[in-house]
Order: sequence, then C-alpha cells, then structure tokens
Amino acid sequence: MEFTITINNKKIKVSNNEKILDVLRRIGINIPTLCNVPGLSPTGACRLCVVELNDTNELVPSCSTPVRVGMNISTHSNKVINARRVIVNLLLSNHPDNCLYCDKRSYCELHQIAENLNITDRSFPGEPKKSKSDRSSPGILREMSKCILCGRCVRICEEMLGISAIDIVNRGKNIEIETIFKKGLFYSNCIHCGLCIKYCPTGAIIEKSYVQNLIDKLNNSEKEKVIVISNSTIADISNFYGIKKFTDCRNNIVGALKDIGFDKVFTLSPGNEIFIYENAVKILNHIKDKSNNTLIVTDCPAAKKYVKSELSELSPLLTSIPSPQQILAKFFKKSDDSNVFMTVVTPCVANKYEAVQSSNTTKGVPDIDIVISSNELLKLFNTYGIEFPYSRKQIPDNPSNSDTSAGPLFETKGGISETLIRELLYQNQKSYPKKLFEIKNDKNFIEFSFVLNNQQFKIASIHGISSLKEKVEDILSGKYLFVELRLCENACIDGCVQLRDDDPDKFKKIKKLILDYDETNNSDTASKNPFIKAYKNNNLKQK
Repeated sequence: MEFTITINNKKIKVSNNEKILDVLRRIGINIPTLCNVPGLSPTGACRLCVVELNDTNELVPSCSTPVRVGMNISTHSNKVINARRVIVNLLLSNHPDNCLYCDKRSYCELHQIAENLNITDRSFPGEPKKSKSDRSSPGILREMSKCILCGRCVRICEEMLGISAIDIVNRGKNIEIETIFKKGLFYSNCIHCGLCIKYCPTGAIIEKSYVQNLIDKLNNSEKEKVIVISNSTIADISNFYGIKKFTDCRNNIVGALKDIGFDKVFTLSPGNEIFIYENAVKILNHIKDKSNNTLIVTDCPAAKKYVKSELSELSPLLTSIPSPQQILAKFFKKSDDSNVFMTVVTPCVANKYEAVQSSNTTKGVPDIDIVISSNELLKLFNTYGIEFPYSRKQIPDNPSNSDTSAGPLFETKGGISETLIRELLYQNQKSYPKKLFEIKNDKNFIEFSFVLNNQQFKIASIHGISSLKEKVEDILSGKYLFVELRLCENACIDGCVQLRDDDPDKFKKIKKLILDYDETNNSDTASKNPFIKAYKNNNLKQK
C-alpha cells in the first residue's frame, strides 16, 4: 500500500514496508549513520540517524522506524543536529587521538561525520580506551581501542556469512567485541575474508600491513626479487587513474616496479591459466569416469575454508588444484633455501592467510615471502614517488609476456565458468563461441548449459555465501558438472583491500576494462598460451 508522508515540508510517496532511512536515501537526503549496513537487519545502535517526528517532538532512529500514515518528519532540525553532535562527542570522548598514524585516517566515517557536524574539539573529557590489539591473523589487525561498538563487523560475520567468529560480550562499561575465549581471530572460526575490514567505519579493523617489511627487503636482501601482480589489482589501478587500456596500465606498473628495485615482474595470469588447464583436465576425467558428483572449482581461500569448516558435506567435492599464487610459488621457489624473494600483490587478505598455511610451506618456510594488497602497492608507489600514468612502460617477464586474456578474465565475476568452458571445448574440438557464458550477468547465481562431445552439461556460477547455502542440496544431488564458487559478490575485483574508491560503478568499470581486453584478444584460452603448451609437453603439472 502506498501513501504520502511529509518530510521537511514536502509530500513524499512511500510504501508501508519502508523504513524512514530507506525513504530518505531514495529521495537523496543524506543521514549520518555508523551502525547501518544496507541489506542487513537494522539495529538502531548508534542513534546517529535520528529524525524528529513533528507531531510528538520525538527523536526516533530512522534506520529501524517504519513509515506510517500521517508522519511529519524533520531530518535536520536544531534538535536533531544537537542530538547527533552529542552522540559523536560522546564517541570521541574516549577515542584515541592518533589519527595521524591511523590507516583509516582519510576514510574514517567517524572523522567525516564529526567534520560534517562542525565538531573541532572535545566537549566531554574522557580517557582513551585501553584495549589489547589482536595481531594473530596474518591479514587482519584488530585495534579495539578504536572500536565504537557499532556492531557492523558482528552482523556482517553473523548475517552475511553465518560464521559468528566475533561477538559482543560483557555489559555496561566492559562491553566489547571479541572472539571466542578471547584467543584471537587466527584461533577462531574466522575464514579471513576481510569483509569486516571493508565495513568497519573506523580504524578498529584494518589489514595487517607488510609494506615496510617489503621496503626493508628491497634495500637489504641479496636475493633475486620477484613480484607477482593480480590482474584485479592492475585493472583497479587502471580505473583509479583513468588509464583506458588494461595493457597500458599493466606495462606502466611493470616499469615502475622495475625502477623501484624488483628484478622480475609477473602477472598472476600464468598461475590462473595453469589452474584453468588443470581443472579442465580434472573435469574431463570426471566425465570419462561417469561420475555423478558435482565438482566445486574455486581459487578463493576464504571460500575453501568456509566449505571445509561450515559445510563439510561439500568438502570432498572441492577440486584439489592449488590457488594460482601458490602454483606460481612452486615454480619460482624450488626449496626453502632458494635465492628468490617472492612478493604477491592481491586484492584479498585471505591470500595472506593462505600463504602461511603449512601446506604452502617447504621445510616450514612459506613459499611466498610477502603478500601485500592493492592498497599497499599504492603506498609502495607513493613512497618512491611513482605517479601514473608512469613514464616508463615495460612488458612483464617470461612467462607473463605470453599471457592470454583468460588470465584477467578468470578473476572477474563468472570468470571461472567462462574460461573453464572455453578450455574444455578447446581441448576437445579446438573451437568455441566467444562469450558463451553470461559473463556480463551481475547475478550472484547463474545456471548455464553447454554441449561437449554431443553431451549436454549444466554448470552454476555462485558468488556469495547466501547463494551457496541455497544450492547445497542441488550440488549434493549432482545436478551440475561443476560449480564456480567465490565468496565476494563481484569476485576478485571486489576484494576487501582494493583501492579505496566511493564510485558506485567502480566494479562495472573494472570489469569492462578486462572485458574490453578479452574482446580484442584472439589468444583467449589457457591452452593457446605457449607457456601452457610447454607446461603440458614437459609434464610440469602439479602433483
């Protein structure tokens, strides 16, 4: 049912199932909030989104208050603004004063709201919180002295993922957000996806940085310095600086990294292409064996950990192919005393967690020395005064100099499905129609059918835990030949530590850069790469 309410003396049509905040956002009125996350249940915890009901002079939280007939609302009356100022001042009264050193200093929502409310000094005296830092995770750092108890991280972990690795404990002045038994994230059921980093409004949850460690190694290590950059990072930097072609940005980055001090620069594409090729071989053998099981194909460490810990019945269906970064690590570092110092750049903190797992070490030494994020790469460039577009262009080192467009496409939403189906068809009939999968589709769940050797198969592309949970029975029933699975809804280009950008169309633009690169590239499947041909012929496949 639709009816009309009054907002700031204007008549606005609303539906009876809408919350006030949803209406305000729809009509373009900005209301500050620290606890609200679109798509999750409202809590009204921070109270910053209060508005005034003129008929009762009551202040109500707009995020959790439904509209009703006859409402007359003021969104920025003196009473409302003063209430918001008091709330923010109370939050600031025991907040640390180390903004200069905070990772979120330029993107802190609390700081931005305080600035918008013209708060320039402390109105209430208070002492900063004394809370321990949680440094147990290889990729996530929790500085709980900066926590404002908005509860976003708890609800993201509980409602979006169904994990509850962290929760609100204690009461009154002792209330805090903690892991079970206060042992730290590394010892909890955390899957290290980093979504809590993405949604934390302050510097309470950030990525653990290794930039200075890397700079020290660049200046002091005698080893050969190798760096591998994900295609998602390249496309993100390209979009961030307005560089129109993927290859131009890639070559800019390679030139910059060589000038900084790296001896060899690679893209992640060779690892992606080996991953594609190996999974295609596994799927073809699966078909020959006439197995009715659905194979789950994923390069996402967070998705793998989630399946193994939360949906163990699906665990045997995961293909055993290592992730692309670990595949390349085995090629570039043959043993723990190798003369190679290897760095990987990725948009995801889960790769930092993956790199230190015992299965990815040789004699106890990680095969990858340092994993940094897209954000950290930008900090590295800033340290050395690198600006884009960079003056020097250089192509990546062999084998990345023969990359196909399948490597970058693999990292996009639906990219596993598209590149795998291309490879399956190419290995059997040497031809395939381009864009045979709905690669431009932005749905989190897509089913697709294709014909291979006169036999029809159905596959599914799943992005996000909620979509996976809905399809568990179909997967167990063997409905699909294989299922593509990634935790982030926009795949790797949606990593929690991509460059900070408020552009709502960011992911569409990044994906378009990669799709344009694929559109103009005739070398568009793994087996067309000379490196993959040599890989097959020399029997270098992962055991």
